[in-house]
Amino acid sequence: MAVPTAMLAGRRTEAAASSGYVVGVGHSSKSYGAARTAIAASGQFPSAAIAGQTVIIKPNLVIASPSTSGITTDPEVVRAIVDLALAAGAARILIAEGSCVQPAPFGPCGYGFFQTYDPQGRITLVDLCKQADRLVSVGKPGGMVYQQMWLPDPVTGPDAIFISAAKLKTHNCVGATLSMKCLVGMAPPSIYTVTNEWPRQDLHYRGIAESIIDLNCARPVDFAVIDGIWGMEGEGPTSGKAIQADLVFAGLNPTAVDLVALQAIQIPQLTVPYLYYAGALGMGPTSVNGVTVKGDAYTPVPFTPAPTPPIVWHPAAVPNQLTRGQSATISYQMPGACYTRLEIVQDSDATPGVTLVKTLHDWTARPAGVESMVWNGTADNGSPVAPGLYLARVQAQYTLSGPINYASTMVTVKA
Repeated sequence: MAVPTAMLAGRRTEAAASSGYVVGVGHSSKSYGAARTAIAASGQFPSAAIAGQTVIIKPNLVIASPSTSGITTDPEVVRAIVDLALAAGAARILIAEGSCVQPAPFGPCGYGFFQTYDPQGRITLVDLCKQADRLVSVGKPGGMVYQQMWLPDPVTGPDAIFISAAKLKTHNCVGATLSMKCLVGMAPPSIYTVTNEWPRQDLHYRGIAESIIDLNCARPVDFAVIDGIWGMEGEGPTSGKAIQADLVFAGLNPTAVDLVALQAIQIPQLTVPYLYYAGALGMGPTSVNGVTVKGDAYTPVPFTPAPTPPIVWHPAAVPNQLTRGQSATISYQMPGACYTRLEIVQDSDATPGVTLVKTLHDWTARPAGVESMVWNGTADNGSPVAPGLYLARVQAQYTLSGPINYASTMVTVKA
């Protein structure tokens, strides 16, 4: 499958691990023990940084369902992380989730015991959907589809240690939901939900793979753990088939951890675009060839892939800054034939909500490969657009009644 390396030129970020990418693996049906083994094997748990600090653990509790369903993170995996954080002298531990159901289903997912687990009362279950939110910068190089993102206040503290405790699942939008994708549960539904649509649909409307990258830049992960004792194949993240893999993965760099987990379930890397973007942007390794795997031996467990809409690689606008009278060439690449639509939209970071500005081409059957069109800086009525930030957005679907994938790039129009 061809990938658009040139379309990400000049957009590299600093890698999260300068001392080498190591991923630990625990292989056992005993989730607590497997998690401890994986974390120890990585040799990178940030114990020294935890003393006296707040530790935020973000599990995947998307709906009220036990971990054996393959949908939610095993509380025993989280308990292993909690015990290590307590032993390292954490001042407090927040187990934080912004679930698609309200209230956050800590009890139905088996997390209720944490309320009395620590005699010193350092553990709090936090429903991120009930917290105040703060608009924070995505950081260098300015984001793929957002320049700023809203995040719940508890996760924005600069001194907190942030741990992603994800689930090993396929996903019907992005191929797989792993430690980087787990951060979507932080995006406030009150801000990113579009009227009469699924929660957090604005992230999808800009491009869910790109939005995952921006979330990970806005709130970098300090340590990543993936619970694969029970995972999910097929119609993930909630409607697939539970599969017992008896695996836990852990490491300092979430991209590295995700790549090893993806290889373990035999899902091709290029079917999970955010992992390609993360490697291309220098956020982690570009493949498992750059990762040292330690810990328990295991045999890969092939997962049935999720049916997904067509992949559209991150579009490019050349130039991406226009003055009145200038034009930009918008290019995008599809690995397979599909129907596409290309349009210019506005969508404010401060008050998300898509407004159509111009349709460059409506739904059209396209072959695999690169497509390009020119935008002359005008709206559908032919008048020049006002100065501001715009998105060149591609929609793609296999049939005109099928599910849609989105990908966008930012274009700035100057006075």
